[in-house]
Amino acid sequence: MREWIVRQLTLGHFATRKDVVRRSAILAAKISLLALGLNLGLEALMGEMGLLPYAFSDSVKMIFIMSPTISFTVGMIAYMVVGFAIYDLSRERAAYQQLSVTDQLSGLANRRAFLDAVEHCDRDNKVLLLFDVDHFKAINDTYGHPAGDAAIIAVADVLRAVFTQDAMKARIGGEEFAVLLANRSLAEGMALAELVRMRIEASKLRHLGDDITFTISGGVTELVEGDGFTCAFSRADRALYTAKKNGRNRIVPAVPVSGDCVEIANAGARRQLRDNATAIIRKAAS
Repeated sequence: MREWIVRQLTLGHFATRKDVVRRSAILAAKISLLALGLNLGLEALMGEMGLLPYAFSDSVKMIFIMSPTISFTVGMIAYMVVGFAIYDLSRERAAYQQLSVTDQLSGLANRRAFLDAVEHCDRDNKVLLLFDVDHFKAINDTYGHPAGDAAIIAVADVLRAVFTQDAMKARIGGEEFAVLLANRSLAEGMALAELVRMRIEASKLRHLGDDITFTISGGVTELVEGDGFTCAFSRADRALYTAKKNGRNRIVPAVPVSGDCVEIANAGARRQLRDNATAIIRKAAS
């Protein structure tokens, strides 16, 4: 009984300010009915004891007029004051939690949030992609750090455009980005990474009257059972290093091998994966 009463009189959580008003009105109405019942019961008891200074019928009329009006008004005001305080606190808490997992410059997830996502996801049909802006230091040195920031934002915009909401996109370092794909094969991950690379290569960054062009390199790998973040990241990072070493502006796959975290696909396997990725891109474009 006690738990039922508590549930009836508890404000709960609110998604919008309208929810605060609606819930406050409902609770104020319940309080009004409760107050009306208590007042009627008390007046009836006093009538039986002969303590009423006026007729019971007159008392009932006064109770029905005054009690609901006063109790509803007081209850509505009180519940709304508390409800709006709870709503504002919950919004501030949600905003703080969002800031704690968001990279402020790019608007993508930060490294901590991405690491948690990789550590706690299952390993079925998951693909990890790493990207790194080529010659990023040269952009900063030639055009200034605001241009470098603009390049970071441009890459983030491309990642948001290419990858759907079920893909987690993050900036995990200065000019380094990562994407965790769900329900995708390694070939599909390669195709999407290649699409990102081509869009970045074809774009022009306008900054203080200059048209800045830049490229990115990437490493792609599948997650396998037993993979931790360090192992999967090392494999993709090794592929990224290979892409940089072989001339940049390219995507290199890393094929997981049992017992080895950092096995890079051989030349034949890389060609096959690139061919599969190209076929997927052409099919999507047709």
